[in-house]
Amino acid sequence: MRNTYKISFRTKIKNTKSFQRLHDCLKQLNVKHWAYDFQELLLTLTSELSDFSRIQAVLRSAGYVCHFVKLENLDDNGGLAVA
Repeated sequence: MRNTYKISFRTKIKNTKSFQRLHDCLKQLNVKHWAYDFQELLLTLTSELSDFSRIQAVLRSAGYVCHFVKLENLDDNGGLAVA
């Protein structure tokens, strides 16, 4: 069974077309759940993909500036945290 990870990035989404492009990127990566906090400019993903650099690369290639914030293993009590 694969682990599930919660991955957070800081990014800016400028308009509704940008949301569609973001959705397309995340679908390509097989990310099923994601949320966006407008005040904190924080994108949070839930994925079985632990390689955040791959997710970050796909988002950057679509024109998003994404600063990696945190990766947590949801199947484990402890998590990896990077600020």
